[in-house]
Amino acid sequence: MLTGRSRFLMAAAAAIASLWLAPVAAQSTPATNYSDMWYLPSESGWGVSFVQHTSGNVYAVWYTYDPRVSDSATAGNFVPLWIVLAGAGNWASPTSFTGPVYVTNGLPFSQAGSNTKVTPVGTFTFSFSDANNGTFTYNIAPPSSGCGDPSCPAFGLPAFSGTKTITRQSF
Repeated sequence: MLTGRSRFLMAAAAAIASLWLAPVAAQSTPATNYSDMWYLPSESGWGVSFVQHTSGNVYAVWYTYDPRVSDSATAGNFVPLWIVLAGAGNWASPTSFTGPVYVTNGLPFSQAGSNTKVTPVGTFTFSFSDANNGTFTYNIAPPSSGCGDPSCPAFGLPAFSGTKTITRQSF
């Protein structure tokens, strides 16, 4: 025979279990494995490394040039910028993934310790038309507060957005 307290504890445990076991937001299963290097052949100098895990998580890095540094014919004036999508996001359909992106900075790998700073700066969306082609949409909007210090990775980064056609890089 259950007492009032026992019934309460069982009901509370059931409620917690139902929340814990409830499915996370519905997510589509990817149509194929899109893991590879992606780029636009007519535009050298940038690309995307896209890694898709069996869990549905995606890790992507857009390697491009930093818009905070003025373009110049002098190669030394071009500074790389890596914007990272690190595991979070959602497959909205079998061919479309969207997730939050970040810029980071820290110590070089050759130095001991870590002072890594991570700043959210927007979203990436990948929409694949087939296994070898798609579009890459980026919306970069650094935070309006909390990045007034030059040590912030997004300090001075302007807002920018666009869509690029991407092709799987063949080796």
